[in-house]
Amino acid sequence: PFADLHLHTNHSDGADAPAVVVQRAVALGIRAIAITDHDAVSGLAEAAEAARGLDLDVMPGVEITAGYDTLEIHVVGLGICPETPQLRHALDTLVQGRAARADAILERLDLAGIAVLPENIAARTAGPVGRMHIAQELRAAGHVRTVQEAFDRYLGLGKPGYVPNTRIPCAEAIDAIHAAGGLAFVGHPGLGGVRRILPQLLGLPFDGIEAYHPQHKPARVNEFIELALANELLISGGSDCHGRAKGQRPLMGKVRLPMPRFTAIQQELHSREAHNCGAG
Repeated sequence: PFADLHLHTNHSDGADAPAVVVQRAVALGIRAIAITDHDAVSGLAEAAEAARGLDLDVMPGVEITAGYDTLEIHVVGLGICPETPQLRHALDTLVQGRAARADAILERLDLAGIAVLPENIAARTAGPVGRMHIAQELRAAGHVRTVQEAFDRYLGLGKPGYVPNTRIPCAEAIDAIHAAGGLAFVGHPGLGGVRRILPQLLGLPFDGIEAYHPQHKPARVNEFIELALANELLISGGSDCHGRAKGQRPLMGKVRLPMPRFTAIQQELHSREAHNCGAG
């Protein structure tokens, strides 16, 4: 048995409803999962309900879009109580930013002669609209052949529809997760230039490092595990599965977080239980 503590649903940029994600995990023999939608916790109740009576632990989580210096940092919160005011305030700030960004992207695309219908994009998600949903609609409208091509031609840095995203300070994201009784992890530190500033980042009160990820080669996974152990931090990881959002096969099952790693996270959450309504 193994765990997968980084999964997305259609409440952010995943393709599937939370119940479908739960069913896929059970079918793959996964013992524990965490739903970690981008800046959204609206899918957690459905996931918990879908797992009722099944041999599957569902840990409530979130992936917060944060910034440190000029870099984007994804802070993964595990074992959160989703209704905590400080967390909700942080997420509301980011969701409002996402809505404004989506509008700005559509304006820029329109100026470039690329028309897509906002109502079609909104229908693609149960949560806030993101670039993935715009990319999917660009493909559906025939402007590109694949979702990835939409990012490469229109939505990526320096492209006609590029608009920078909203971030909150990394320290603020960690504080919001801690206020919600959760544990804060540096998400996929092998991506986006995060690795080179990891020593500085770990000066913040992170609880762990997401060592296991499909884009981390084995040597990198081992490097992050050693770094976590040297800093007395917890070790997490998962497939970062978005279903078939980009038209590819779902990644769930590709990354296997050993159950002792999950148990260590659970134990730490239970030790803080006085402030925690989300561990389970």
